[in-house]
Amino acid sequence: MGFQSLISWLLPKDDKFFLLLEQQAEVLGDAAKVMASFPENGKTSQAALDRIHQIEHRGDDLVHAVTIGLDETFVTPIDREDIHNLATSIDNVVDYLYSAAQAFVAYEVHHFSPAMREMIQICTEATMVLKDAVPLIRQKQMDKLGPARNQLVTLEKRGDVVYQGEMAALYKNPEVNAKELLRHQAVLDALEAALDSCQDAADVLENVAIKHA
Repeated sequence: MGFQSLISWLLPKDDKFFLLLEQQAEVLGDAAKVMASFPENGKTSQAALDRIHQIEHRGDDLVHAVTIGLDETFVTPIDREDIHNLATSIDNVVDYLYSAAQAFVAYEVHHFSPAMREMIQICTEATMVLKDAVPLIRQKQMDKLGPARNQLVTLEKRGDVVYQGEMAALYKNPEVNAKELLRHQAVLDALEAALDSCQDAADVLENVAIKHA
């Protein structure tokens, strides 16, 4: 054991970060559930958007708590940069899910296209993988983080294929006017960004697994 590792082992660690990250994963799961059943009409769409906005605020509060905790804690249970990056990545996923819902309502998209629905489903699957993976850090089951990352990489690639295919189809369709194109693109871009942030979280999980193998 190296000197720095010995010092880290001897000093007390604050495990509250595990709880905060797990709470963030729960918030992410809640946002994905609302998005997966998002209604496509008037007042009910606005109500669902308001619900995701409330969830997004909860996520912001948790990121703020992580940031304050890092400032106040000398020794953390895992690398402080990994804690910060994981918290930020998870929060970004929630933010982009909210952005997708916000674009749907604000731009009056009226209905989710099959591609949008497929991307929402992929986002939901990815958030469930993250939700299950984050507690593995506290449980020291680092060997399971690699497979979780592989799942997230696969889902992100699936999302890329759907996104690129839909955008190409929209641009080539002469019946789609500029306004309609922009409406659909706003929703699709946000969902694509949510999946990219899932990939960012997956990369952090890989870093944690490597450092604590």
